[in-house]
Amino acid sequence: MTIGDGHDLRSSRFAGDEVLEGCYDKEIVLQKGDSGSAVRKVQQALIFLDFPVPEVGANGIFGGETELAVRSYQESRGLKVDGIIGSETIGSLDEEFFAGARKPSVSPVTEPQVSEISAPLFPESPVRSPRASPVGPVRAPEVPPVEIPRAPRVGAPAVKIPQPPEAPVAGPPILKTQAVPLDQKPVHVTRPITPPMTRLPPTVDSKGRKFHTAGTWSGSSSSFEAEAGKSVRLEVSNLNVKESSIMIKTNTGEAKESILLPDTLVNFEFSAITEPFIWRFYIETDSEDSLIEWKLYSNWVPGKSE
Repeated sequence: MTIGDGHDLRSSRFAGDEVLEGCYDKEIVLQKGDSGSAVRKVQQALIFLDFPVPEVGANGIFGGETELAVRSYQESRGLKVDGIIGSETIGSLDEEFFAGARKPSVSPVTEPQVSEISAPLFPESPVRSPRASPVGPVRAPEVPPVEIPRAPRVGAPAVKIPQPPEAPVAGPPILKTQAVPLDQKPVHVTRPITPPMTRLPPTVDSKGRKFHTAGTWSGSSSSFEAEAGKSVRLEVSNLNVKESSIMIKTNTGEAKESILLPDTLVNFEFSAITEPFIWRFYIETDSEDSLIEWKLYSNWVPGKSE
C-alpha cells in the first residue's frame, strides 16, 4: 500500500489513514462486516453531514446502519449506490472536508462572550421581512345608466303613465388593498451567533441521561451555553489526526482537563444543585488547528417528558 504517490487524500480527517488511502487508490474497499478506526472516521463524517447512525453511533463497526447511511450519502451526491466505501465515495467525502469546507468558524477570544438567553442556542440566520409591492386601489368598471321603457303612443287620449324615480344602480364593491410606503425599510432581526449544533436522534446513556444537543468547534478556544439538568455529561471526540490537550470550565466553578487522542472519546461529567440550570461551558485547547466534536447528555431536556 503506497502513501505519497501523488494520489492521496487531502483533508485532515482522512489524510494519512492507510486503509482509507488504499480505498482511494482502488486497492481495497470498506464494506459490511469490516471494523477499525477507518470505519469510525467514515461514520463520524457521515454523522457530521447529517447521515446519522442512530443506534450504534461511531463504534468502528461497519454494520447494517452504517451501510444504509453510506447508501443515503451516495444517492444524495449522485454516486454509485452500492453501500461500499470505494475510491469514488471516499474521494467525495474527502473533497467535502478538504481545506476546512465544513469546519465552523470560531474566532479565538480573550474572554468568553456568554449570551443571557435561557434556552439552548442553535444556529440562526438573519431574517428579512419581505417588502410588499405598492398596489393601488381597485376601481369598479363603469356601468351605463339603465333606461326605463316607455309606453307606445295610441289614438286614445294620452295617458300619462307614472314613472318610478330612477334609483341609483349599485356597482360592485370597491376592493381596497393596503399599500406599503415605498420608503419602508426591511426589518432586520438578529440573534446571537453560536457554534453550529446538530440535532441527532434521542439516545440515553448508562445513567439514564438523555441526549440533549451536539456540535463541533475548531481553534484554540470557544464557549456555548445550554439549559439542562443538574447532572450532565459532555462527550468529546478529537476529529483531527493529531492529539490535543483540552480544558473545560463551567459556570459552577468546575474545571476538568484531558489529552484527546485522534478518534478517541473522552467523557466529562458535571453537576449543579438546581434544575433546570443554565450551563455555560468554556473550552480551551493547545492548538489553533484543533477540530472537536461534542455531545451533551442531561437528566433533564427541555420539551421532553420524563
